[in-house]
Amino acid sequence: MQTRTMMAALLLFAVSASASAMMKVKTAKFKVNGRCERCEKRIEKAARAVEGVQTADWDQVSKEMVVTFDTKKTNVKDIQKAIVAIGFTAGKMKPEAGKEQKHDPNCKEGCEDKK
Repeated sequence: MQTRTMMAALLLFAVSASASAMMKVKTAKFKVNGRCERCEKRIEKAARAVEGVQTADWDQVSKEMVVTFDTKKTNVKDIQKAIVAIGFTAGKMKPEAGKEQKHDPNCKEGCEDKK
């Protein structure tokens, strides 16, 4: 019985190790033009919505976005496109004219929560 348990554990470890080896993780950094905590939430949510993104962290002071993702499922360009789609500049990508994030006088930091 103990041998079967040991073999099952070994098999589970081997399967888990091969699954991890198939995933290629990369971390990338780029600038995003948000202004406040509301922007931060929207920017990070947009990045995390991209399949393959594991972590997304935007710093309000430095305006730097750090993302960790599976390169077999996505890439930096697709992550930036998702952020640009909600109205922010990401890296060298900019939103289309008229779709940029606008200043909202009701927000202390000068942001707008587009719907």
